[in-house]
Amino acid sequence: MPDLGGPVMLLVRTVAGGLAGALAFKFLGFPAPWLSGSMVGVVILVACGVRVALPDLLRDTGLLFAGVAMGSAITPEMLEAMGRYPLSLFLLVLTMLAITFVGRFVLVRFFDWPKHVALFGSLPGVMSAVLATSAAAGIETSRIAMVQAFRMFILVAILPTIVTMSAKTGSVMEAQVMTAYSFALVMAVAVAISFLFERLRVLAPFMFGGMAAGGLSHATGWLQGAPPAFIVDASMFLIGVFAGSRIAGITLANLRQMILPAVVSFLATMAVTAIGASLAVALAGARPAEALIAFAPGGLEAMIVLGMALGLDPLYLASHQVGRFVFIAALLPFLARRVMKELNPGASSGT
Repeated sequence: MPDLGGPVMLLVRTVAGGLAGALAFKFLGFPAPWLSGSMVGVVILVACGVRVALPDLLRDTGLLFAGVAMGSAITPEMLEAMGRYPLSLFLLVLTMLAITFVGRFVLVRFFDWPKHVALFGSLPGVMSAVLATSAAAGIETSRIAMVQAFRMFILVAILPTIVTMSAKTGSVMEAQVMTAYSFALVMAVAVAISFLFERLRVLAPFMFGGMAAGGLSHATGWLQGAPPAFIVDASMFLIGVFAGSRIAGITLANLRQMILPAVVSFLATMAVTAIGASLAVALAGARPAEALIAFAPGGLEAMIVLGMALGLDPLYLASHQVGRFVFIAALLPFLARRVMKELNPGASSGT
């Protein structure tokens, strides 16, 4: 297909494809539409033979905003809440490790996936960080994205039905939003840390730099509130477009072939999740509905909002979902560097 208009038209096509996918997902009520929908829209363009690309500046902007948004969830209240549930959080860590190993085993053993692709596809939740890190490391993202997106979609679709059998519904709590001044301050710190991380050759420096700035500023109580919703949506959109644009050579037939591995992997990991949640109920005294959502490997925001909408304890849910996010996010750079060394034994480290 000829590149009419050069780089500008290339960008317009890419953004238009992502926007079409995001709006379609939003209209259909799918979870995380700005992330998963934009990614699917761009992947469809690639599958139809259309060339796509996202400039580095837009990619880094999306990663920076996303990092700040994720780090802002680490508040003093959240850290205090984590201290109330030590046994439950310990069981959560064991469950996350078991989910990862079981999911990886299923994808490698029964579907012959490469070990590193299966590993990132099996990491429980934190979809945006997993996609951004795997793409930055040069790992194939199409299958990772399919498994992660399918798991999050099914969880958000079926968990309300299961949970309402034992929990009363309630209203969603409104999150406090940062002032413009606070947002400007945290973004200035995030940019500075990101450039430092880039100089230190940290993988995905803008995402982890934003995460460090958001986490430190909120955990210390220096700043309060989450970034505006449109900033979070824009960051998810840019990450989805970025992840989709990194997928090369995929066809519609390839997409159909990923459905069965996604289904089997989901069933295996949910069996592990159910065991972990049952142990939290039996040993840590958690309520069944809260344990199920707290241990579910879906998206951080989706699981917390879902639990609050069902009238469950927001601190228990958020402490476990944020704890899961922090644990996985801390592992991602090390996992990615290990995979990069395996894929390129003689190559130097770096992004």
